[in-house]
Amino acid sequence: MHLLKKITSLYHFFQTSATIRHNIPFSLQSKGGDMKEEMKKQTVTFPGEELDERERVWYFGNYAAGVCLPLTEGFVRHAQIPEKLKPVYDKAIYALRQMLKDDKEKEQVDLEECVRTLIGLHHFADCLPFMNKEYVEVDDDAYTQTSQQIAQRILPILKDFACRTQFPPDYFCRIYMDMKEQCNHWDAALQEMIFAFEYLANPPKVHEKNDIKRMQTGLHLFAEYLQEMYNV
Repeated sequence: MHLLKKITSLYHFFQTSATIRHNIPFSLQSKGGDMKEEMKKQTVTFPGEELDERERVWYFGNYAAGVCLPLTEGFVRHAQIPEKLKPVYDKAIYALRQMLKDDKEKEQVDLEECVRTLIGLHHFADCLPFMNKEYVEVDDDAYTQTSQQIAQRILPILKDFACRTQFPPDYFCRIYMDMKEQCNHWDAALQEMIFAFEYLANPPKVHEKNDIKRMQTGLHLFAEYLQEMYNV
């Protein structure tokens, strides 16, 4: 997706004009679950699951999209999503599928499709915190806590990636001339992403407004730079 280097950062746009904005507090309830439910969850496989620990870091973008896609698709199938929000989820799923195209297919992607993918990833960032039974009725126990499942799978690999990342996204290279500055600002962005997924993986008992805002920012940073999060 080298064409993304031609795209002006859309991050601030999505902070102010994202399609979905929920003004309800996060649920204070955490997911329990009996053995049967846990076994059912474990049957959800995803593209990239066969990658070893090193490959998951090297190809983090593919790994993360592979985690998110089947769980998001399953959630959409089993959740009673309002009609007006279904197109938003569809755009998010489209973007995740684009992330998983092979290299030859990606070479044929044009600028318009790159922008569409980026927008879809930001829609995914908007949807993710609300993909659970606290916000919408879900008829399959395997998807009642999809947001937490996704976060728990991504978080440990994201932390490994943050420790080993070698190439700051192009945005940081354009803005900061000094290599050290580029890396420092990229490291700071990664820490915000880690905070967001820690928040979703282990929701606190007391939800502070500033923490929720920080979590949302971290998810949009994740969406903004996911297509450049590789170590190859």
